[in-house]
Amino acid sequence: MQFPFDAFHAGLTPEERALVDRLDTPEAIQAFLAQEVRYNFEPDGATARGPLPVLRRREAHCFEGAIFAAALFWRQGIEPRLVLLEAPQDFDHNLIVYARQGKYGCVSQSRHAKLRGKPPIYDSLRDLAMAYYPDYTSDWTHDPNDFTLRGFSEPIDLRRYGAGWVTADEVWDIYHTFIEGVPLEKLFPESDSDRIYFYPEEHLRE
Repeated sequence: MQFPFDAFHAGLTPEERALVDRLDTPEAIQAFLAQEVRYNFEPDGATARGPLPVLRRREAHCFEGAIFAAALFWRQGIEPRLVLLEAPQDFDHNLIVYARQGKYGCVSQSRHAKLRGKPPIYDSLRDLAMAYYPDYTSDWTHDPNDFTLRGFSEPIDLRRYGAGWVTADEVWDIYHTFIEGVPLEKLFPESDSDRIYFYPEEHLRE
């Protein structure tokens, strides 16, 4: 499946096209999200904005930032793969992952600077996920010793949703279903048989 260049570019102003052309590396995308995109706290209700509204509004929450990064990854020829960091007693987190010279890195949007993307220096996705553990403390209790990260998903290729999401105003279909049936790996399993699990049922009902 090919990136929908014509449809995507048709939705851009000349200034937006020039900006998108400059966001040609994971590092550039991460810098844009960190420096120019406000965190979307959804004051008027839940949102699941697509890449173009994120670009225009300069506003995105974690999932919306991931969708934006995934679209630009795909435009560059990088697989748009999402990894979910799962925290059953906290907010989950979305990473758009990539590999460079055999090392893994990611791009992400977060209200917390330490939970944004990581450079490609990790030997495995597990190592990348573990790099978040020391800074993944509860947004619910605000206890700096309340470490809440439990596990991470296998990479989810967003091309399984076709190409329409790249130009969609909203991406609720992805938001509500992307993790269904996807195996997750515990960071601290009690045994090898306890290592793999699936997204908690209570989260899927939210």
